[in-house]
Amino acid sequence: MKHTTKRLAAVAGLLAGLVSGHAFGSDDLAAAATNPVSNLIQFRLQDGYSPSNRNADGYSNALFAQAVVPLSSLASKFDSLQGIVIRATTAYVSTPDLDVVGRKEGLGDTNILAFAVPKRAPKNTVWGIGPALTIPTAGDNEYVGSGQWQAGPAFVFLNTPAPGWQVGSLLYHQWDYASTRSDAADINQSFFQPILFKHFDKGWYVGLPDTPQKYDHKSSNWTTALGAQLGRVVKMGKQPMQFFGEAYYNSEDNDVPEAEWTIKFQVGWLFPQ
Repeated sequence: MKHTTKRLAAVAGLLAGLVSGHAFGSDDLAAAATNPVSNLIQFRLQDGYSPSNRNADGYSNALFAQAVVPLSSLASKFDSLQGIVIRATTAYVSTPDLDVVGRKEGLGDTNILAFAVPKRAPKNTVWGIGPALTIPTAGDNEYVGSGQWQAGPAFVFLNTPAPGWQVGSLLYHQWDYASTRSDAADINQSFFQPILFKHFDKGWYVGLPDTPQKYDHKSSNWTTALGAQLGRVVKMGKQPMQFFGEAYYNSEDNDVPEAEWTIKFQVGWLFPQ
């Protein structure tokens, strides 16, 4: 009950931010905030709360910190590139109540995606390609991290087929190449995040969650994130900010502790260049 009350307070705070903030005639900035490779510096705080979990008791939670940094000066040195964008995400994870050991908490692993964005692209389209890297910042905490250095390719594609619409996908794959624990499981995983947003006036938008679907090639199991997102870009004082809330459902039961329903909220700071 205590945790539910805290989450309701967070929802109230998010709604207050959406209502009290004011639109500032920058729907283009809202579109940039939902474009994974836009020329927009962003810092995001997200909280993902799962009230119940399959194959485990109690709630779980992950507090994410994410930075998106376009390297404009570096990209300008290459005639063929429109931009270079790096996105780094880390989380503080609280597991559900696990058999024997109970609840575990700690810093999770850190995921980094980097995209080189070419100038040559079809009309109303942007795409990028680069590496995906996971750093095992969870250390020896086997309950909140993989214990594996991971790397692989990443690709993003985004099209604007009509005013206000964004359609595309973000994909990456990772294999492990070095371990921090002798008992760390091998990694061979694919991640797929469909991108679909409809933007409205005054910075409002709806779309799919920013959480990818995952396929584990070792176990042949999917973990899904089926749901929707509602967000807005507003100006709080002089600072452009992005708020959103989303809910998504994992339809798969893989006989391991995994979230079933998750609600996620974000507060993000935007820094146009």
